[in-house]
Amino acid sequence: MESQPRIPYGRQHITPQDIEAVTRVLQSDFLTQGPEIARFEQAFAQYIGSKYAVAVANGTAALHMCAMAMNVAPGQKVITSPLTFAASANCIRYCGGEVVFADIDPETWLLDAGHVRALLAEAPKGTYSGIIPVDFAGLPVNMAAFRQLADQYGLWLIEDACHAPGAEWLDPKRKWQRSGNGNYAELAIFSLHPVKHIAAGEGGVITTNDEALYKRLQVLRTHGITRDADLLSQPAPGGWYYEMVELGYNYRLTDMQAALAHSQLQRADEGLERRREIAH
Repeated sequence: MESQPRIPYGRQHITPQDIEAVTRVLQSDFLTQGPEIARFEQAFAQYIGSKYAVAVANGTAALHMCAMAMNVAPGQKVITSPLTFAASANCIRYCGGEVVFADIDPETWLLDAGHVRALLAEAPKGTYSGIIPVDFAGLPVNMAAFRQLADQYGLWLIEDACHAPGAEWLDPKRKWQRSGNGNYAELAIFSLHPVKHIAAGEGGVITTNDEALYKRLQVLRTHGITRDADLLSQPAPGGWYYEMVELGYNYRLTDMQAALAHSQLQRADEGLERRREIAH
């Protein structure tokens, strides 16, 4: 019996400009830990509207680093959506925390703030540490409702914006907010997987407006190692000196991936428009 053709899970769109960007890096002095990382981070932060962006190995690494940055510890409970990829919950488990699912809104398929409020109200204060709302299928979460809950119950927010780079929502003051811009969540994460319209093969980005979190994330993605004079235990005896100030991971993005992502970022709005056409 002849097999039927399959609709692929994802199909990346690679242009001659993308190939040229990667080739340029292959002919340069740096394949990793070079200047392309900072160039992409600055451009991505500008596109999202956040102060800072940290490029990492993949979206899962981004989530794990966010959980570490928010000091998730064994026994802590974090609320998220059951309608998401496994990594949205696993990042909490990596740190020994406990995942609690709240239901979705059947109209939007997004985490329901009313259900989250009910969970928080019926538990002793301090039971939960944070919330991870998840943008879904291009539709962004209205983060204002979750910020109100977080402030009321002393929680942090990590926005999983993997499905919605470039998406916007209307806040209570009738102002458009771009997903992951740092105005409501402490941290937000994005994926550069090929199913996304900004692709790097693998890759992820964390955005934030908090300088202290930004500096810590930079350390966490490189084994916990730093040359930052403010973080060293003693004055550096030379430019060669560095310290491992905490246990981190090798969660770096390569310059080749950063160059590809940067090239794709320049036509991100075109990618959004094409997806809208297909959806229509």
